[in-house]
Amino acid sequence: MSDYKSWMLAGYRQNPANNREGLQYFHCQGLTNHRYFSDYHNTELGGWTSVTQSEHGALLNSTSRYYCYSEGVFFSTVTLMYTNPRNRDFHLALYKNSSRLSLSNDHNGGDGANMGSYGHYWNGATTSALCRVAEGDYISCRFIAGSGSTSGVRGRLYGGGDYNGWQGFYLPGAQRDEPST
Repeated sequence: MSDYKSWMLAGYRQNPANNREGLQYFHCQGLTNHRYFSDYHNTELGGWTSVTQSEHGALLNSTSRYYCYSEGVFFSTVTLMYTNPRNRDFHLALYKNSSRLSLSNDHNGGDGANMGSYGHYWNGATTSALCRVAEGDYISCRFIAGSGSTSGVRGRLYGGGDYNGWQGFYLPGAQRDEPST
């Protein structure tokens, strides 16, 4: 029975063989600049202005990938603020390696009489995911807005400030559903 409940200790002590102890977490907020739909469509979001992570954190801010050192469970949530002229579809996604875990579907915004002549009203999207991970897996976030550039009017993510955030918790070893036999 101790094997079954050992996952409860995962947040306290990870596998000492790889020198990783304690609950692994990260919190990112604010992007370094605006991210236009047409320029950053379906690319991993890196370049956060503020990153806080655990002592042995595994988030690479340049690529915005969080690497897992052993099997376990990962929970993440991401919220982005964006402007969306012309009511285009906007998706916010979390990925494990190249497989999508979660997807939001937002098409707020507008133009003309509805939302102002340039559609500069800000909207928000949030998505979360919980998944099992293996050693070497990575978690990343992206936004998807394929029709982002038409007639010079482009949607964009808000750059700077505290409006955008991405958080994650990694529980190494928290993988077993039933007792080992």
